[in-house]
Parts: sequence; structure tokens; C-alpha cells
Amino acid sequence: MQTSPAALEGRARAPAGNWQPRGLAPHKLHQVLCFIEERITEPIGIRHLAAEVRMSQFHFARMFKEAMGEPPHEYITQVRMERAKRLLSSSDLPLRDVATRVGYQTQAHFTGVFHKRVGVTPRTFRVKGRPLQEVEANSP
Repeated sequence: MQTSPAALEGRARAPAGNWQPRGLAPHKLHQVLCFIEERITEPIGIRHLAAEVRMSQFHFARMFKEAMGEPPHEYITQVRMERAKRLLSSSDLPLRDVATRVGYQTQAHFTGVFHKRVGVTPRTFRVKGRPLQEVEANSP
């Protein structure tokens, strides 16, 4: 039995009144995002995240990407980079301490990931960010 393209399209799109969010259920997504925030300084694997919401690793990874628009690893790296930028801008912590506080075991790995994602090294980011902050702090 063949199915017409019109029938397939009808299955792919639910009527507007029946729209359902895709991906993880909101409570599971919230649970996973909290888990990530609480453990951002630790290694976080798909296995840990999937276990947190009692799902298989494969199904969890697929549903997380559907809900967030990016895979879990990408999301975690993004969270780490945002936290690193805040720490670099607002503290004088040594780079190795910043690396540790955002979940990297070595400063070298942190610097490589930061440079790839942000476009400059953490040190350059810190140096270039300081004059801007001082100007903003001194303005009326």
C-alpha cells in the first residue's frame, strides 16, 4: 500500500491546536539543565545526563538536540565558555583556576577550546575586556 505525499505531509504537521513541544519533556529538560549547572566543574558525559532522566544514551542525545537545537556536548561547552568569559572579565583568577572552575582539567585544553570558540585566547580576552569594563565603570 502506497501513501500519498499529501497524507505523509499531514502526519508530519499536526494541526495548530495540537502542537506539542519536541524533544525532552519540559520537566526532564529542566532537570538536565540544572544537573549541568550544578556539575559544570566536573566531567559530564551523555551517560550521566541520560541516567539523570532515566533514558538510554542514544534516545536522550536525540531528544536533547531536538529540544535545544544542539547536541548535549555542544551545549555544555557553550555554558562553560560563557562562564569562562564572565570569570575572565570579572576576576583576576589565574587561567588555570578559571579552567578548573569551568570544568577543564588542564589550562592547555581550556585555552585551545576557548580560542576555537571565542576567536581569541583567554589571556587576550581578559586583556582586551579590561579597558572596556573600566570605561563603563567610570561613565555616568
